[in-house]
Amino acid sequence: MGFIVDNEITLDLYEMQSASHLGILRCLESEKHKESWGYNYKGSLNDQIAKSISGAMGEVAASKFLKIKFEYHCNVGGVPDLIFKDLRLQIRTQLPKSNNKNSLIIRPKAKPNELYILIVDEAPKFKILGFVNSTYVLGQEKWKTTFGLDRPFCYSIPPDKLTPIELLKNGTWN
Repeated sequence: MGFIVDNEITLDLYEMQSASHLGILRCLESEKHKESWGYNYKGSLNDQIAKSISGAMGEVAASKFLKIKFEYHCNVGGVPDLIFKDLRLQIRTQLPKSNNKNSLIIRPKAKPNELYILIVDEAPKFKILGFVNSTYVLGQEKWKTTFGLDRPFCYSIPPDKLTPIELLKNGTWN
């Protein structure tokens, strides 16, 4: 079984296999129903599968950290990734970026009052960098960016501006 060290979670082989299967299923279902990833995304199907697997593993890691059951769901749109004590959680997983330039991405169509969690995928280890309530980000000019890409703007919040995940887990964040 995997283990937890501070805000770093290690997934075991079964957890990684299950999440991988879910990530692939999500992509294949999108292909089957001719659903695009949106936001002018131009990556290949292989890239989408890799990112989807990483995302599903991040969701499993967050549920493990919070000690809640992971509900395997596929392409149900509008449903939060996780629910923790009646809070709607959206998990954002990224591979480590050079010079520690990871940031939490929130799209303008995000729902208010959802908690977004940033996780860095170093499989089998996953680092939870923190979270933010979308209400405090949406509409804030200082977080808007396109990263210089031909895509609609998003909000990008650096890890040092996030609330430590331990405060969510122990209920002292709010």
